[in-house]
Amino acid sequence: MRDNEKIEQAREALRNFLQGTEKKLEITIDCPAKDRIRYIYSIIFPGLQKARFYWRFFVARIAYFIDFSPIKVFLYRSIGIKIGKGAFISPGVILDPHFPGLINIGDYAIIGWGAHLFTHEFSGDKYTAGRISIGSGAVIGGFSIIRGGVNIGENAQVASNCIVYKDVPKNYFQDSVVLLNRALVDVYRKEKESHAADI
Repeated sequence: MRDNEKIEQAREALRNFLQGTEKKLEITIDCPAKDRIRYIYSIIFPGLQKARFYWRFFVARIAYFIDFSPIKVFLYRSIGIKIGKGAFISPGVILDPHFPGLINIGDYAIIGWGAHLFTHEFSGDKYTAGRISIGSGAVIGGFSIIRGGVNIGENAQVASNCIVYKDVPKNYFQDSVVLLNRALVDVYRKEKESHAADI
């Protein structure tokens, strides 16, 4: 299959994902490393989409530096992030401007200082986009990272410095040490299984 056909198929998959309800979309990036950024941008920012992205990025950067939550919330809403009433977004928070429509923050949720919510990532040869849902009354601790494809339940609490890559049930307290250890155990287990399969 030619590059143009692969790019068009990936664009179609992305359009369907953005209009649908699936939690995650994974696109294989099949090109040399020197062409990766151009290839990814040709999929996710065709035509005027790149200019729109830069506008969203600009607004998100302004919001990042504003300490007063109501103005910050207004700016984030203006680029398409769904934010409920009474939600509080602390200074230094990054809400991914790549796909702002994939972020939904419930009523009275609190996003702690320096937390990052990423709706996209690139790893290996995979570009992934994912929805993030923060339930009503949930608290995301400072400097935590919430990855795409994650739901944080109502009134759940994620401790500071967590890397959240799986759903957190409602009314649940997620301890950062436990989460990090679980992540490392998962990585170790996969590496061990992969190594065993190679032998």
